[in-house]
Amino acid sequence: MKKTLLAFVLTVGLLLPAAMFADTAAWEWATTGTQFTNGNWTFGQVFTPTTNITVDFLGYFNPSTGMLDSHPVSIWNGTTGALVASSTITAASGFTSTHFLFNMISPVTLSAGQIYEITGVSGIDNYAYGDTGWTLFAPVTYAGYNYCLGCGDVFTGTGTTNLGLGDAFWGPNFGWTASTTPEPGSLMLLSTGVLGLAGMIRRKLS
Repeated sequence: MKKTLLAFVLTVGLLLPAAMFADTAAWEWATTGTQFTNGNWTFGQVFTPTTNITVDFLGYFNPSTGMLDSHPVSIWNGTTGALVASSTITAASGFTSTHFLFNMISPVTLSAGQIYEITGVSGIDNYAYGDTGWTLFAPVTYAGYNYCLGCGDVFTGTGTTNLGLGDAFWGPNFGWTASTTPEPGSLMLLSTGVLGLAGMIRRKLS
């Protein structure tokens, strides 16, 4: 009986959607241009998803000299200014892409057509600009960037300067995966199948 129940649990587990590990950075480049600092800046990147996406990592630029400071990174609703997600990136952050360190966060969904801003605070570390070989991996429309000296971890608005990806000042980033929400009909079929399987096992055990 125990073996049969274990088989039932495993079968149900296989039928349920698996949580995806978001290991794709929203943006990356091949060659870093200039690394420099002249103050504690808040850098904002403004974007609009073209499809619903799930964000479960936040990151910050890791300069070639190494990350020395702590970097608050936040995503804000660009319409209301409300905080959507936040984390503080340090040298101990456990996930990396080519030029960024990341922390895992509780997943949040960014909605298609909604404007957002991701901000990051530079502290004493170098930021990057003039980078080449850009790839925008996330399904978003990039509006541009803004910056604010000494402002801290705040929403800096959706007004932007857009001279192209390579001319932006880069600090914050996020890890994403496509949002997958089962349709009601699919959930009903799954529930019916699980109940039917349970009934078959009950009759077999009787």
